[in-house]
Amino acid sequence: MTKPIDEAVIRAQLDKTLGDTSFPELGDKYEGKVRDCYVRDGRRTLIATDRISAFDVVLGTIPFKGQVLNQMASFWFEATADLVPNHVINVPDPAVTVARECELLPVEFVMRNYMTGVTSTSIRTHYAKGGRSFCGHDLPEGMRKNQRLPAAILTPSTKAAKGEHDRSVSRAEILAMGVLSAADFDAAAGMCARVFAFGQQ
Repeated sequence: MTKPIDEAVIRAQLDKTLGDTSFPELGDKYEGKVRDCYVRDGRRTLIATDRISAFDVVLGTIPFKGQVLNQMASFWFEATADLVPNHVINVPDPAVTVARECELLPVEFVMRNYMTGVTSTSIRTHYAKGGRSFCGHDLPEGMRKNQRLPAAILTPSTKAAKGEHDRSVSRAEILAMGVLSAADFDAAAGMCARVFAFGQQ
């Protein structure tokens, strides 16, 4: 088992967090809520900063947060590489991933197995307001907070631009928007189901 970081080490880093980056030699920069991305020659260098984002707002920075986030992502990309192909080329630093540049799917695929959540896009918020259909899935009456759903469900949401809010939508709505073809949606949905089942196991 890994030892936790000593509190004194964390305190010493409070004023040395990575809030932003500037590496023009890595390519054109795009700044997300947490990651700074540089694109050049078909490669994307993703630097996980220490910025913390909640409810679509950057709240500040936390020591080592970017390193932890990047290493967790690296672990899962490696663990699931046989289930779903991914973009990772290498991880040359605890906070950095070098990846193939891919075309972004403008939809976030979220698997849910419990009646939980507090955001505007959560299934629990929707249900508490009386909704009994969520992202195209009918929900039974009488469900309690944090109760397990009858089966895991895919609940897509729009992938909003920085500063805007995501919106939960159904497969039919995604297809009607024209942002994905039925074949691409179904292929991505199948990948999500495989990774989710792996994670549950």
